[in-house]
Amino acid sequence: MTVDAAALERQVDVVSTMMSSHLGSIEVVDVSPRGEVRVRFLGLCAGCPLKPLTLASTVRPALLDVEGVTHVDAIGARVSEEAARRLAGTTQHTPLNPEVER
Repeated sequence: MTVDAAALERQVDVVSTMMSSHLGSIEVVDVSPRGEVRVRFLGLCAGCPLKPLTLASTVRPALLDVEGVTHVDAIGARVSEEAARRLAGTTQHTPLNPEVER
């Protein structure tokens, strides 16, 4: 299965619009044939120490809603598997864009 590039672009726009309140956004750097998406934080978000939290709680879940996306990571923002599991257990994910359905 390949990543739906148009849906990915729309979802990146949705996330970036949300992040604009923090004077930041994201951009896609690479999409592997296996559906692994790598993004870069831009604007003030690029230097934010909470970037790993934003990745785990907002960016990753939103982009995983896109058909074909299997993994999401960001340059300079690492979240341990344990932290990601804990975060997933404390938040309920609601799709940011109801048009993007798995």
